[in-house]
Formats: sequence, C-alpha cells, structure tokens
Amino acid sequence: MKRKRRIYISESNNALLNADMPGYDTFDYTENMEAFLKDVRSRGRSDDTIKFYRQHLRRVRDLLEEQGISTQVNRITSDIIEDNVILYQMDKLDISYRTVSNRLRALRAFFNWLCAEKIIAENPMKNIVISKTDTNIETYSRQQIIEILRQPNLETFVGFRDYTIMTLMLDTGIRLRELVDLKMNDVILSDSQIVIWGKNQTFRRVPIQNKAKAVLKRYIKVRGVSDVPYLFITQDDGKLSRKAVQDRIAKYGRMAGIKNVRNSPHTFRHTFAKMAVQNGANIFELQRILGHKTLDMVRVYVNLFSSDIARAHAKFSPIENLNIPE
Repeated sequence: MKRKRRIYISESNNALLNADMPGYDTFDYTENMEAFLKDVRSRGRSDDTIKFYRQHLRRVRDLLEEQGISTQVNRITSDIIEDNVILYQMDKLDISYRTVSNRLRALRAFFNWLCAEKIIAENPMKNIVISKTDTNIETYSRQQIIEILRQPNLETFVGFRDYTIMTLMLDTGIRLRELVDLKMNDVILSDSQIVIWGKNQTFRRVPIQNKAKAVLKRYIKVRGVSDVPYLFITQDDGKLSRKAVQDRIAKYGRMAGIKNVRNSPHTFRHTFAKMAVQNGANIFELQRILGHKTLDMVRVYVNLFSSDIARAHAKFSPIENLNIPE
C-alpha cells in the first residue's frame, strides 16, 4: 500500500489533527524515522546505509529523552541540536566529534526528508555546520605491515586464506563488505583484475598486481571446489562473515604487537590510500580504485599523505631560505 503523503500542519492546529485521527501523531519522531527509513530502502540504498541511519537517529532520540526534551520533530530546533545533541555529547558524555558528526549527518538526512515531505516547515539542520573529521587517519607503517603479514600460519587453509585477504586489501583498498561479497566469478586472473560490487549495485574493475595475483591464484587452488559461490569461505564451506574477518585481523595485530593503531580492515584501506598517494597515484585514479562517489575523502588522503607537500615546503619555507645561524 502506498504511504499517504503527509502535510505540514502548524502547532496550533496539531490538536485538531489528532482529534480527527485518533492515535496518529504527525510529528512523532519514531514514526517519522521509520517512514524515512522505509523511503531510504525504497530508493535502493544499502543495508549498511539504513543501519547507519537507524543507529544514529535512535541515539539522538534517546539523548533528547534522557534530558527530558520533547522529540516531536516540529519542536526540535537548531538550538536544541547545538546544545542538547552536539555539546551535550562532547562536554557531558565525552563522546568524540567523529561520532557526533556521524549522528549529525544522519539527522541532516532525516530533517531534509521531513522538509521534503512537508511534515515540518523549517529545517533545524540548515545552519548546522558538520566539520570534517578525517584529519587523523590511522595507518600501518611498512614494518607493521610486514609484521602482521608474518602472523598467519601459511601451512593451514585458514592461515593462508587470511594472508590472502590481507594481501588483497593492501593491494586494492577494498572495503570489508565488498571483500566478503566477492564471488569466484569476480576474479579475472587473465586480466589481472577483480570486479568489486559497491553500494547500490554499482561495480568497478580494480587491477591487482603480480604479487597479490600470485597469492590469490594459489589461494583459489587451495580453496578448491565449493557449492558456495563466494571467494572467501570458512573451513565448513560457508560464507566468511565480516565479523570473522575483523576478529582475525585484530588477532594478528595482537600477535604482531601492534598497539598504536587499530587492527582492522579499514586500517588496511587507509594504509593502501596512504601508500598509493606516496607512490604517486593521482586523485582520480585513487577515487576510481577506492570507489568513492566524490573526491572529498580522496582529497583528505592527498592532503595528509602526499610527499609532494613536504618536498614543496622544503623549497618555499621562509626560514629554510634565510641565511641564519642554526
């Protein structure tokens, strides 16, 4: 059944609306959140995106309720968002701005939808600035990569599978979800490529180089024939889960004694990006390989990791070019 489009009704008329429609609240946060998520799903967005919105929107609702503030969507103002969502989390709960910004992004999408549906007249997120948070990206050093790759037991199926996974992540920067969703027919060894399926059924062809190709070719031989179409499988011929990959990498990181960075699949992705930039990859090549829709995140990588910046600074540094005592 098609959902009936709701219209904005002023606060003064809200009581009349509720009198005409018993048990129905146009401005109820949870009801509107579920309608928003349903709309997001109908537009073909991924399960991960829906999970992201649901998780953060629920937390914002709970935060407001904890403070005794109305969650009626027409009563949530920009001041409430600034004082009771942003500052409350950062100052009172000591939550990182990275987490807060994720909740703000979810809230912005939600209120944009509420305005588009004419459920509310004004968007309280309109003047809320969400600053960039990816300024301190954790990556492995070259020695840490060597150490973590030494940890799997290559004499066992599980060990060699895990070694192949880490090798592939480091060679392609593939996302965890994309990795576990790889199927056997996504590997094109003859062209030295893998087909990676991104969000919303988009795909990209990503090259693999000789070392990663050799490891992958050997893994496929060790993997053998299976009724499961996925590339990476368990010993019992099941699809390898994201949680299993996360746990294995965390384990190898502990075994390697790596403590200053988070041992996770995403750290491999960041490390790929860092080394690609340092080895001369341009911004458009990196965007295509990583599967980013925009250049925003790729620019962050370039700004953080480009060795050209250091070399240029050596040339134009005012203090370096002055003949002064050291």
